Amino acid sequence: MNLKKVLASTLILSMLVVGCNKTNIKEESPIADEETQQKTMTKVQNDVKVIMGKDYEYVLKNMGTPYSTTYYIDKDSEDILDKIDDNINMVLTYPKYTSDNELDGSALYIELEGNKVTDVQTYEFSNNNIETKPTGRDVDVVVEKYNEEPGLSLDKIEKIKFSEYIGKTEDDLYSIIGDNTPNLEAYDKSNHQKVKAFFLKDKKNEMSKILVMLKDKNNVKNITIVDKDDVMNLVGQYLYED
Repeated sequence: MNLKKVLASTLILSMLVVGCNKTNIKEESPIADEETQQKTMTKVQNDVKVIMGKDYEYVLKNMGTPYSTTYYIDKDSEDILDKIDDNINMVLTYPKYTSDNELDGSALYIELEGNKVTDVQTYEFSNNNIETKPTGRDVDVVVEKYNEEPGLSLDKIEKIKFSEYIGKTEDDLYSIIGDNTPNLEAYDKSNHQKVKAFFLKDKKNEMSKILVMLKDKNNVKNITIVDKDDVMNLVGQYLYED
C-alpha cells in the first residue's frame, strides 16, 4: 500500500486516541445542556430538515455530546492529510430517553460528510459489535469513539500479567478488567483485526497511559500499556501489519 496512505490513516487514528485532531478541537465549542438537547431532539424527530446541512459545531451546540461517534476511514484517500474534516465521514449516536429519563430503546443516528449533516435516521439503540457494524459504504477502517473519561485505574491494571491472556478470548480479558466500555475501538476490515483502547486514570484521575488490546479474529493477539503519546506508532503497527 502507498506509504503516504498508511501514514495518513495511522495519523488520524492516533489523533482520535490522544484527542488532538480538528474534530476534538471543535468539541471545545459550547455543548448543549440537557434541556436544549431534549428540545432539539424533539424538533429533529418531528422534522429532520431543522438539522440537515448543519455542521458539526451546530450539532454539538444543540444536541450535546453524542453517546458515541463512528468514523469511516478510507485508507486509499490521496488527500486525507490535507482535508481531514472533508474526508472523514462520521455518524453521531444520540439515544432517546423517556420522560422518566429511561432509555426508550431507540436512537437518532446523525451522519455527517464534509462536515455537514447529510442524513438522520432513527433505529434501535444497541451496542453493535464494531466488526459487524453496517457501514453503508466501502471503507477500510471503522472507528468507534466513546467518552474520553478514563474508567480503569492505572494502579490496578499495572499489576495484571497480561502475557497470560495472549491467545485467549476477549471474554477472558473482561473477566479481569471488568465490564468496562473501551474509550475507542478501531477495526480494519481488510485484515480482520480490531484494536481496543482503554484510558487509564492515575492517582490524580488524569489519563497519561492507555491499555491497548489487539484482537485477531477470535483471540487476543497482543495487549500492552503505553504512554498516550506513543499510541500513534502502536495503533499503526496493529492495524497495518500483515
